[in-house]
Amino acid sequence: MAGRPDLAVVVIGFRSPAGLAAAVRSVLDQNVALEIVVVHSGGGNAKALLADGGIEVRVIDIEERLLVGAGRNRGIAATQAPYVAFLADDCLAHPGWAEVRLWRHHEGFPAVAGAMMNSHPRNLVACAAHLVTYMRRLPGLPAEKAQRYGVSFDRKLFDRYGTFDEGLASGEDTEFMARLPTALQPVWEPRVLTVHRNETNL
Repeated sequence: MAGRPDLAVVVIGFRSPAGLAAAVRSVLDQNVALEIVVVHSGGGNAKALLADGGIEVRVIDIEERLLVGAGRNRGIAATQAPYVAFLADDCLAHPGWAEVRLWRHHEGFPAVAGAMMNSHPRNLVACAAHLVTYMRRLPGLPAEKAQRYGVSFDRKLFDRYGTFDEGLASGEDTEFMARLPTALQPVWEPRVLTVHRNETNL
């Protein structure tokens, strides 16, 4: 077991977006060892795009489009670490994103939710978009007001409660977490910060 990562990170990409390399790089730059896999669908050469940026990670490339639940499930099946986190291609993992997750998992929490940061806090359009979408996920919120998303999970939860619904266009994480009993619901951890790359013009 020595040296084996405790956290797997599944980066989900669609049609080789330009930001995919930055998303993966933000995971590689975390200060803990991680098991990383990119699940990419919808066409385009994600492996070549990452290689052009000097990034070598495992890539699962699927020509047809996968909905997010299916992408999550492919990543779960392709990894072995005891905890699993997910990152979309339009997001970045802030420094400490992985380390703080692991602290909370090692404290005994099977699911850890994080907060969202605005990529362009001085841009009015980006701020408006961020507040509309992530008002209930801002890092300064008390736990009783925060929505619990951006969650990493103990892998055993998928064995016990099943995996994500692959037919939902969105809300696959909401549907999965509704299966969990109250004692296993995600803990709110605002020090786990994900940066969402918001639009900067109308």
